[in-house]
Amino acid sequence: MDFFACTLFRCIFFTLLASTKLAAALSEPTKFPGVLWDDENWIITSQELRQGAYQDRLSLANGYLGITVAATGPFFEVDVPVEGDNINGWPIFDRRQTFATVAGFFNSQDPANETNYPWLNQYGGESFISGVPHWAGLVVQANGAILNASVNPAHISEYSSTLDIGAGLLSWSYSWTPGGGEPIHVHYRMLVHKLHINQAAVQLKLTASRDANVTVYDVLEGDCALRTEFVDKKYETGSATIWSAVRPSNIDNVTAYIYSTVKGDEAADLGTRAEINEGDNMVGRNISSIAQSVKVNLVAGQTAEVSKFIGAASSDAFSDPQAIAKEASIAGASDGFTALLHSNIEEWKNVLPRCSVDSYHYPNGSLPTDRNIQEMQILAVTNPFHLLQNIVGPNAVAAAGNNARLAINSVPVCGLGSACYGGLIFWDADVWMAPGLQMSHPEHAQQFVNYRVDKFAQARQNVDMAFSSSQNHTSRFSAGGAVYPWTSGRYGNCTGTGPCFDYEYHLNGDIGLLFRNQYIATGDAKQFAEKLLPISNAIAHFYGEVVTFNETSGFYELWNATDPDEYANNKNNVGFTTALMKQHFQQTNQLNSWFGIPVNDSWTEKARRMRLPINKEARIILEYPDMNGSIAVKQADVVLIDDFLNYDHSYSLTSLDYYAAKQSPNGPGMTYAVFSVVANQISPSGCSSYTYDHYTSAPYLRTPWFQYSEQLLDNYNHNGGTHPAFPFLTGMGGANRVALFGYLGLRLLYDRLDIDPSLPPQIPHLNYRTFYWHGHAINATSNTTHTTLVRLPNTAALPSANTTFFTRPIPVSLGTRRGYFLLRPYKSPSSPSPLTLLNRQIGHIATVAGNIMQCHPHVTSSAPHLPGQFPLAAIDGAASTKWQPVASNETVYLSVELGAPYFPIRHLLFDWGAQPPLYFEVLFSNSSLEPRPPGWSSTFPPPSGIPLSRPFDPARAYVIEPIVGNQTNVTLGSVVWTGRWVVLGVRGNQYRGSGRDGQEIGGPTVAEWSLAKEEDGVDNDDYRQEFAGENGGGAQLVMGSSDEGGEQEGRGG
Repeated sequence: MDFFACTLFRCIFFTLLASTKLAAALSEPTKFPGVLWDDENWIITSQELRQGAYQDRLSLANGYLGITVAATGPFFEVDVPVEGDNINGWPIFDRRQTFATVAGFFNSQDPANETNYPWLNQYGGESFISGVPHWAGLVVQANGAILNASVNPAHISEYSSTLDIGAGLLSWSYSWTPGGGEPIHVHYRMLVHKLHINQAAVQLKLTASRDANVTVYDVLEGDCALRTEFVDKKYETGSATIWSAVRPSNIDNVTAYIYSTVKGDEAADLGTRAEINEGDNMVGRNISSIAQSVKVNLVAGQTAEVSKFIGAASSDAFSDPQAIAKEASIAGASDGFTALLHSNIEEWKNVLPRCSVDSYHYPNGSLPTDRNIQEMQILAVTNPFHLLQNIVGPNAVAAAGNNARLAINSVPVCGLGSACYGGLIFWDADVWMAPGLQMSHPEHAQQFVNYRVDKFAQARQNVDMAFSSSQNHTSRFSAGGAVYPWTSGRYGNCTGTGPCFDYEYHLNGDIGLLFRNQYIATGDAKQFAEKLLPISNAIAHFYGEVVTFNETSGFYELWNATDPDEYANNKNNVGFTTALMKQHFQQTNQLNSWFGIPVNDSWTEKARRMRLPINKEARIILEYPDMNGSIAVKQADVVLIDDFLNYDHSYSLTSLDYYAAKQSPNGPGMTYAVFSVVANQISPSGCSSYTYDHYTSAPYLRTPWFQYSEQLLDNYNHNGGTHPAFPFLTGMGGANRVALFGYLGLRLLYDRLDIDPSLPPQIPHLNYRTFYWHGHAINATSNTTHTTLVRLPNTAALPSANTTFFTRPIPVSLGTRRGYFLLRPYKSPSSPSPLTLLNRQIGHIATVAGNIMQCHPHVTSSAPHLPGQFPLAAIDGAASTKWQPVASNETVYLSVELGAPYFPIRHLLFDWGAQPPLYFEVLFSNSSLEPRPPGWSSTFPPPSGIPLSRPFDPARAYVIEPIVGNQTNVTLGSVVWTGRWVVLGVRGNQYRGSGRDGQEIGGPTVAEWSLAKEEDGVDNDDYRQEFAGENGGGAQLVMGSSDEGGEQEGRGG
């Protein structure tokens, strides 16, 4: 939307809510040591240097050019092995290093080192992303030392690296003492231009404490040009320019050109320019490497400046890429770094204005002191930034002469700065990255759609590959269908890594979801009717022929397929895909009728006669009919039915709880975003959606740039044997969905705006990003009790907006709640026509009657917890989430600050989950207790352990049944009053020796801890006099198999 309209409206709306705005504090510490966040200016600063680690490198991109640079500066870098591992992972398993490429620069090659279906290799090779020479390096040589990625860290001091998100600017600042001599202050700045997508620039400033002569090398490092063939390179004499050209391996008609032009101030003597080629230590041995050197005379106390200006283009998008690259480089040098930076800032201001991100600030502009909320605010900015970096925006396409070829590339799993997963396109782009952006940035999200449209012709041809699969009946498939491969590069054909048959057929329905979401967001009926609906029909045609009628069951079934859970391959009648196919049949027919296309009766009949695999006794949708209770799930699967599909069924809550317990800790990091969305949608009580929201981000975040890893643990030897994808944009995309689709409860329907808001008690206020419905811009703001919707002026609508709603109200529904409302058009700043609706306050509904602790925001543990097993999970009202400390050989304390009012307590209830402690105790106090307060005694171990209400039974390991944890209820002989704090101490883990496979994996689990207040109570004033003594007072309960303080009961159910 228009930046000024967006900014003006948010300011107007805040004015309606509060009369003052407080400036946010600058550079507050984050959870990462040495990392600061400036919330007012969207700046991350890292003050700790760690070399040779991919997690510390940042990717910068503009949707066309992408690059990763080292922690010490804009250099090429190779990973330092960790326990012998520096491998990039499936399917290529190449070396981890910095990477640079241009969008769509895919090769053609023989099969990869590993594929899903190796017998498909006989029908053709693979297509992986190729690199280009790493173009950012400005290397300095001084006093016999070299400043590059492997500079001696002992010679670096006062280190600082900064990402200015609003400017799209990465910078480094430190003092370098080359060869142990006099220090030189070093300052690098780097940008990849968001508007002029062929341009990038790096600026170097050097300030010496003594006069010195140094040499600066402008490097194009060929070791980065993976999977390419050298074409040409040159050291120009007519300008301070070098260039290198490469083509993707086995692609003869595509070449990428990288140009670099050096410019300096009077300290840089361009007359000393010299050519450096491969074989020199400065550039390595790759034939596509080239560099140029310049002598720089440093004068004590004065700052010298040397900059390089990059031009890059490939013939995938440009008919004369060499001319485009050359002109971009020369023009950048002519304009200078400051001018490029200014125009880059202006474009990022248009792409990512304040109203396009979720705001967790109070109406007065201040941010809550809760560190979890503060981190959520950081991610509300960084997640869309990292995603949008990898998309060419509409302004950039226009600035390149409306070059439509720039906007046909989807987004790889790790973006343009990494070769993870071979740079291939998966469902990750269509249903994980795209949806959040489709709501806030629909014109940018169009790129996801364009890629699938561009590959449609090949998808039609792919149907002919049925002979290579189990669907090898020559007459089964007729003209009119289309099938997309699981992975896709240059061609979109069926490959060993990307089979079209006998694998994840759901991808095709996912593409249908992508198309329908884009239509609902943009209102672009013309595009949908002419381009997208025909593809949806072709997918439905294919689905109608790939299903098999089961004569025994009387239903249509999909055979030999894999659902999103890739631990369970080649199953029949898989759950999520079956639901997706049914919905695709139904919705495609519905849309056909709207657009005047005849309804296909066979699709209606097939949808009617398809059934999901369900265990009715356990009330759980199964992944596949013969699934058993030993299942470990890689990633969100069945739960997607309630999120992506809005599928009507009665097994939502039991399925959510069941699969939460079955998720593998070694799965990828986007799963819990779906759990958060679904929990907020269907939970009758509690705030587990908030817990899952943190689970989908906090344990996967990596210092310092808040980029996501694919895995909880990055070490290959400790995470089940996975080399994590990084930066994992799929995880960022998943997290970017939660606020709108979870807390606002947004569901994408064609005929009305459907929301069902419920804000967890820990979040006091949420101003959602501006989002679009049928092309019309809408603002939503929630507090604890209500949500207010306001339409933005019609000037903020998309060009494709549905014209009906320029003058008419938008119909609004509230999920399954009764009511039909009208969101009227914006009138004026003083009369914006708001619509205020009641929230479902499920967080304030007690799961355990009388529980006074549920969803309290102030909960901490005295010792570290396992990744994702947060302290807040123990009191969120859901047993499907758990707190689990790392240690089991010490008493670890969970503290909840309740504050006033105070309550009499008679009942304590514990759901331990699957791994109960050997010992626990509960402490009440009005003072902040240190662990094991003086004078308080405890017993360890108790005479006999805590009784197991649900001991592990090997005979039932394979039984599908609802998840029930080990539970302990304590009824006290007399009431105990709460204090300001209540503390639970746990020690030991009964998992060991339980007969399960493996050994103890940490401390005990606490799935839910409840304190039920005594309803008839005692006056609080009497309590304060009795309990709140001079030193605070206290009470303690020590629990074993029996306890003098009350009656303890272990039970299941």
